[in-house]
Amino acid sequence: MDKISRDSVTQRAFPLGRDWYTVTEGRDGSRHKAPTEEDPTMRNTLLYTTGIMTLVGISATGCVRHDRYDTARTTTHSLQEQLVNAQSERDTAANALAARDRQLAQTVANFNALQGQYDLLSSELDAIDIENNNLLTTVTDIKFGPLPIATQRKLAALAATYPNDMWFNAETGMIRFGSDFTFSSGRATMRKNATDLISRVATILNSQEADTFEIIVMGHTDNIQPSSSAQRYPTNWELSTARAVSVAKTLTDNGVDPARFEISGYGEYRPLVPNRADGTKENRRVEIYLRPMTETETWESATETATVDPMEEPMK
Repeated sequence: MDKISRDSVTQRAFPLGRDWYTVTEGRDGSRHKAPTEEDPTMRNTLLYTTGIMTLVGISATGCVRHDRYDTARTTTHSLQEQLVNAQSERDTAANALAARDRQLAQTVANFNALQGQYDLLSSELDAIDIENNNLLTTVTDIKFGPLPIATQRKLAALAATYPNDMWFNAETGMIRFGSDFTFSSGRATMRKNATDLISRVATILNSQEADTFEIIVMGHTDNIQPSSSAQRYPTNWELSTARAVSVAKTLTDNGVDPARFEISGYGEYRPLVPNRADGTKENRRVEIYLRPMTETETWESATETATVDPMEEPMK
């Protein structure tokens, strides 16, 4: 192999048979020939091809990365849309929950108001129930006697107004007044408070359902004899009768027909309880009994001329 000069500037490959030789031309025009193992053109082609493949690989790699970027971007957009939708659903749910909370608060307020109304109505119903029970007791206590139910109720209500001074027995149709309320001791003149009570009784006796009853007035005393009024009432017969008359007159003064009356006095002989030595107020009383009239009688006043026997003294 020829030595290659340092001044050589050009190398060329030439085929010689099956072999290739490289000719190097120097600056001075000299040439040197040397054998070579391969075709320089093929090497250049190989290098060119390798470069092209490298570029294609790089390009392919770039395409792959771009596809992954697009996929990631698309996925990001999708996730963003899902996030927006989730936030919207969250806001909608929060608004619905707030609305339900307001509705619940209003429902609780309405319930409390209804509970208050229920409690008020319950109290009123309890009061009505108590009143009905009292009325039922009152009606039950009124026994069916000789008087109309309306008259019994009126007398029972009036007696309830004077629980310590007037009593009414529906079973017998009897009205009782305590003498200590109606009269002073040993007297037959009615007290003012008793006069007001008797006038209220007269109103009931004059009612349509009671005006067909006879009125029997009975006076009673205890066994203490009159002392300060003994001259006027020598015994309790006179005193008890005078008190019965006083009650009857007060009733007639309030419009009760005098023809309906029957008056009697029993003194101390019909006591309710045994008489006590210091007096017994339970036995000092005036009683009124109402009795249905069995027949209607007409009482007429007649004027007659009396003939007096000169030998007989008129009765005084």
